[in-house]
Amino acid sequence: MATNEETSAAGSDTRPPMLVESDYDSWKIRIHRYIRGKPHGKLIWKSIQDGPSPHLMITDPQPEGSTIVPMPRKKLDSEFSDEENTREMADTQAEIILSQGLPHHIFNILNQTNTTKEICGNVELLMQGSGRTPQQRKEDLFDEYECFHDIGNKSIHDYFVHFHKLVNDMKITRLEILTHQMNTKFVNNLPFYWAKYVTNVKQNMDISSMSYVDIYTHLKA
Repeated sequence: MATNEETSAAGSDTRPPMLVESDYDSWKIRIHRYIRGKPHGKLIWKSIQDGPSPHLMITDPQPEGSTIVPMPRKKLDSEFSDEENTREMADTQAEIILSQGLPHHIFNILNQTNTTKEICGNVELLMQGSGRTPQQRKEDLFDEYECFHDIGNKSIHDYFVHFHKLVNDMKITRLEILTHQMNTKFVNNLPFYWAKYVTNVKQNMDISSMSYVDIYTHLKA
């Protein structure tokens, strides 16, 4: 009998195959075949590969007797041709299919990504890494976490982005670090010129009950 994971990975006529992190290459093939079997499948796949179609613009006719040339504006939905409506629907379906085909923890990491093309590219980077096994990737990330430090004269925002990306990569590989340990790592490795603010945080805040994002937000305030 197939397990729930195997059933999700296989997908169905009404639901795309779910990404299994240890079997990314098979998922790529399955998701492509699933999309090809959909109405307008070629347009959906093109949207994923090349990004969504740009919002169409139109310029209204210049009013008779007016010297003002109208500026281009975005087309209203009611002004779309049948072909343009089909392309827009394909872009929407591409977003839905990819969203349904990603595990919750990966979707939550990438849900601020703007286009399906970017989502696909980021998923590939996260899953393939440098071609190492998931366990090797996890060990690499743990080493990177252990050795994490500030990056010279970069701003605190750059420092936060660097740390946040590392944490996201660890979430992808399900490498668990206690919240307090993660917060301590974040605070203790801030650039030296933030020392007095770090002291203030340690003395006046309970960093075990916060996230490093909260700490960053407090420091930036």
